[in-house]
Amino acid sequence: MTGNILINRSSRFGSASVSAPNNNSPGANGNRMVTKSKLVPLRRPQDGSNNYRTADGDDLTVKSNSGLTVPRYVLPCFRCRSKKAVAMAFIATTAIFLSVCSAFIAYHSLSSMSPSGGHFLLPPKEWRASRELRMQARQERKRAHSSMKPGSDVKPVQYSEFETDLLNFLFTLRAEGIKTSMIPLGNDPFGQDMQLYTNLGCSVFRQMNQNQKPSNASHKEQLRAMWSSHISSVIEASRHSDDTSYMHKNWTAMLLKFLSPYSILDHIPTDENSNKAMSDSDIDRIIGILVRRFLGLLQISGNSPSGFMPPPLRIAVFGGATVEGKGCHRARVSIPQGSVMANPSFCAFPYRLEMFLNAILLPQTVLNQLRRTLGVSPGGGSPTDQFRLVEVINLGEEGTDSDYSNAIVRNRMYPPLNMAQITGYGGGPPDIVIDAYGLDDYGKEMSDSFSFYEDVWLPFADHPKECPKENTKPSPVIVRVLLEEEASSHQKVSASMMTVILGDAVDDVEEGEMSLPDDQNPEIKEMEAGGAFGMAGHIASSWTLAINLAYNAMSRCEISGNQSPHVIPKLRNNAVPPPPPDRCDNGIDPPCLFSFLAGPKGTAPRTSAIASSIMPYIVENTGWQPQSDMSTGFARKTGLVGTGAGATITLIFRNVTRPVRRLDVITLRSTSEVWKDGTAQFSIVTGGDFSHGDEKAEESAKVAREMSFEISAELIANRSNGEERHISYHFGLDLNEIKEAGQIGTDVLLRIILTKGSRFKVLGLMLCE
Repeated sequence: MTGNILINRSSRFGSASVSAPNNNSPGANGNRMVTKSKLVPLRRPQDGSNNYRTADGDDLTVKSNSGLTVPRYVLPCFRCRSKKAVAMAFIATTAIFLSVCSAFIAYHSLSSMSPSGGHFLLPPKEWRASRELRMQARQERKRAHSSMKPGSDVKPVQYSEFETDLLNFLFTLRAEGIKTSMIPLGNDPFGQDMQLYTNLGCSVFRQMNQNQKPSNASHKEQLRAMWSSHISSVIEASRHSDDTSYMHKNWTAMLLKFLSPYSILDHIPTDENSNKAMSDSDIDRIIGILVRRFLGLLQISGNSPSGFMPPPLRIAVFGGATVEGKGCHRARVSIPQGSVMANPSFCAFPYRLEMFLNAILLPQTVLNQLRRTLGVSPGGGSPTDQFRLVEVINLGEEGTDSDYSNAIVRNRMYPPLNMAQITGYGGGPPDIVIDAYGLDDYGKEMSDSFSFYEDVWLPFADHPKECPKENTKPSPVIVRVLLEEEASSHQKVSASMMTVILGDAVDDVEEGEMSLPDDQNPEIKEMEAGGAFGMAGHIASSWTLAINLAYNAMSRCEISGNQSPHVIPKLRNNAVPPPPPDRCDNGIDPPCLFSFLAGPKGTAPRTSAIASSIMPYIVENTGWQPQSDMSTGFARKTGLVGTGAGATITLIFRNVTRPVRRLDVITLRSTSEVWKDGTAQFSIVTGGDFSHGDEKAEESAKVAREMSFEISAELIANRSNGEERHISYHFGLDLNEIKEAGQIGTDVLLRIILTKGSRFKVLGLMLCE
C-alpha cells in the first residue's frame, strides 16, 4: 500500500492516523510510511460535514475510498449474515401460521359437535354473551364497592331521635358483645339459658339511660312518656307492607289521636295482680332471644356471616273468627284493589303485630346504616335481606276453642312451611303462644283455659333427671288476650299467665273512627258480620300487645341489668352437655307415637299426607279414605272420611318405642244435613300383644285394657247469615290412670267404626306421650 490514504474497512468504524510527524523518525527523509491506524468509533456530525468526533472528543477528518460511499448503519436485529438465518426465520413464520390455522379449524370442529356427547364448546355468540355478563358483574361489584367506601356519594340521612338512640344502643351492644367474647356466636343448644343475653342487653340499656335525669315516675309513666314522644316513629312502623305509598298514613295518625295512652297501660298487671303478669323467667327468655338475634346481625362482616345466626322470636296466635281476620276490612278508609290487605289473614292483628314489632325494633333506615357500617351490600341474597327479629304465625280458625289449641301446643303440631328461612314462619315450636279466644265467645267459660294450659307446663316441670335441660327447648310462654276483664280471670294458677286487655283501646279507636268520613264504601251502610272489630281495632290490638311486652321488658331490665355482663364468658365457655339419650325429649319434635292434623294450617294439608301417615299401620279398612271437600270450609276441607254405616278402620302400632299416655281426637261438627247425622265409635286397646300369634294375644288380653267412646258430628247452633256452620271439635282421653297403658314394648290398637249416619270426618289423631 502506498500513500498515507486510509481505507475504511468497516461499516461501523472509521479509521484515522494517530501518529504525529517526527523528523527524526526513519520516515522523515521522504520515505513514505504507512502507519497502522487504530479503529475508533466515530460519531457522525449533525451538520452534514465530514468532520467526525471520536469517543475521546478529538476531531478527525475521514476520507472514504474514491468512488465508495460511507455505508449506512444497520441494526443487529435486521442483519442476515447468512442464508441459514434467512431459512430459520422463514421456518418459524410458517410454523406460527400453521398453529393459528390448526387452532381455528379445531375450534369450529368442536363447536359443531352435539352437546349430547358431553364435550362441546359454546358458539361464538354465546361466548361473547357470557363475556358481557362477566363484564356487567364486575361493573356492579365496582359500584357496590364504591358505594361502601367512606366519603362516597351517599345522600345524608336524617335520623329521628328514636332511630339515633337505637343506633347508639346497637353499636354499644356490639362493642360489649366483642368485649365479653359473645361475638361471634356459638351454636347454642335448644335449652340455652337466655339469662346471659338478657344481662348483656339490659346492662347496655341501663348504661345508655345513665345520662338522663333520674325520675321518680313509675314504669307506666315512663313508658307513657316514651310512647307520646315518638308518635312519628309509631306511625311509620304501623304502615302495612303492601301500602307502599302509605295511603293510610293520615288515617293511622287519626287513630293514634283517638287512642288514649291510659287505655293501653291502665290494665297492665301490677304487684297486686301478679298472677296476670309474665314471670321473670319468661321475660328473661324473650329478651334474651331478641338480644341474641341482634348479636347475630351485628357479628356479620361483609356478605357472609362469621358465626351462628340464631332464630328470631317466634309467636303463634290462636283464636276464632277475629284472629282469622273476619270483618277486618271494615274501615273508613279505602283498600287498594288487588292489595293483600283485602285478605283477612294479612289484615288481622297477628300479621300487623309482626310488621310493627320488626319496624319499631329495627327500622329500615337503621338496618341500612348497619349494612353500610358492617360492609354488607344490600340485595343479592345478603344475610341481612328480609331480616326479621320477630316471626308471627296466625293459627286462628273460626270454630275452634282453647281445647283445640291446647292439643296443638302440647303435641307441637305446627304446620311445616317450605322455604321458611326466606318467607313465612320459620317452623318449630314458638317461643310465645297467644290465646286470643277471649275475643270470640262460643259459650265456653274462659276460666277453663287455665286448667288446660297448665298441661303445657307439666312436661317441662317433670323433666327427667338423666336428660339435660340444656338439650330441651322450654315450653312456650302463654299470653291470654281478652276484650274485658272477667271475674273468672282472677283464678289462681300454679304459674303466671300474662293477660292483655284490649277492650278500652279497641273502643277508643273504633268510636273515634265513626267521626271520620267513610272513604271505602260510602254507599254501603251495612257492615259485614263476623269478627269482634274492624281494621282499626286490629291496629290498636297490635299496639297494645307490643306496649305490654315492652313494659315487661323495661321492668325486668331494672333488676337483671344490675348484674355485670363480664361473667358471660365464664358461662358460655362451660363444657357442652353430653348428647341426651334417645328417649329424651328435645322440646321440638312432636312427642307422639302417631299423629296427623289435617287442614292448611296442620301437618297434613293434603290427602296424600294423610294417607302416608296412616298406611304403615292399617290392618283393616272398609269405607275410610282421605278426602278433600270444600263444603265444610277451606280450613276443614281435608280429613279422613268414613262413608256408609259400619265403615271400619283398624290401626295397630307394634312394639311401641315410647309410652302412650294420651289420645287426642279432632273431628268435624256441622249443622249440615250431610254430616250432622254421623256418629263414630273410637276404641283403643293398650298393653296387648298382637304381633306373636293368637296365643300371645289371648294371654295379653288378661292385662290389656280397652277404652271406647262415641263422638257425634251434630252441631247444635244457629246458622250464620243463613249459611251452615262447621267447627273443629276436640276430645281428649287421658290414659295415665290405666296401669298398662302404652308401655314400651307392647302393642297399641286403635279402631274407628261409623255406627250412625252415612258420613263422618276425622280432622286429627294424636297418640302422644
